[in-house]
Amino acid sequence: MRMATFASAFALAGMASAAPAGAQNAYHDHQLGVLQAQQQMDRQRAGALENEFNALSAQVQTDQALDSLRAQRQAPAVPAILPRPAEEVAKQPALDLPTTPDARLEASNARVKAILDGSK
Repeated sequence: MRMATFASAFALAGMASAAPAGAQNAYHDHQLGVLQAQQQMDRQRAGALENEFNALSAQVQTDQALDSLRAQRQAPAVPAILPRPAEEVAKQPALDLPTTPDARLEASNARVKAILDGSK
């Protein structure tokens, strides 16, 4: 009998130690499920934030393109050119442009004609 008592005591001890282990596994499984759910929510939130960022970025680009088109549509501001008074024009010195004497121009023209006549 003593053996039966020992066996039953051993069985009871095994069941007693198994219950907390089972409960501990259930707790860990629950915590794992909570963490996985939080990760899934974080991934969904990150996706939503990325979508919102992309939408705002596209809106900014659209606004910039529209502003550019509006700027192109407007005529450029050209300042008015006012005539100068006659007194100022009369006081302005004549431009000193280089001149070529007529004799030199005639000589150059003759050389060009001679070259053209010789090539025919």
